[in-house]
Amino acid sequence: MPSIATAAPDTTSAGVAPASGTLTEKADGLSRGFETWAEKLKEETGEGKVLGDHAAVDRWAAAVGRWLVDATRLADVPSLRSALEAFQAAGMRLQPGGHTMRLEAVVMALAEVAQAALDRAEQAALADDLDPKSWAARMLVLIHREPHITSSDVCARLGVHEAQISRSGKTLMERGLVVKTRLGRSKGWYATPRGETVAIRLAERENEQSRFENRDGRS
Repeated sequence: MPSIATAAPDTTSAGVAPASGTLTEKADGLSRGFETWAEKLKEETGEGKVLGDHAAVDRWAAAVGRWLVDATRLADVPSLRSALEAFQAAGMRLQPGGHTMRLEAVVMALAEVAQAALDRAEQAALADDLDPKSWAARMLVLIHREPHITSSDVCARLGVHEAQISRSGKTLMERGLVVKTRLGRSKGWYATPRGETVAIRLAERENEQSRFENRDGRS
């Protein structure tokens, strides 16, 4: 029976990115680490090869957990997406119950962690893609603060033409950040859960930028 434990003791081979170095070096470390543990997982869950040693599973899971921490801290969307796909594929290959129960439970738990980390990284990427001073960003923050605000009210608050709000609203909807629904006789805008998270990050970034500009003005 193959053992997965050989991938765990050494943090480099286990897939943990270096603690120091440039972002490029860390990204390269994540890539090499992913290839190591993902290939090992594929071997252990395919072609009749299974792992039933609880201690070995736990050591492997600890190593992959450290890799997930690094990927999460770097908000590395491609790596997190690849990890999630690897966990999901392994879960499909594993048979429920029996001597692989431990590995199955660990893979499912890691998949949930990877999904949560991926969602957060994607939300951060969406916030970073939007200029806090753009009309789309301002509209999103306003919608978050005033749920079911109408397009005409958005125009009045931001002081822009309705055509601009239409374009910004389309951009936000395409990214899954807002929806427009009818309540009574009027149609209003709402931020989706993802949109709420992005709006909060945008507001924080704008506040930080304002404080920075104020400090420069006083110096």
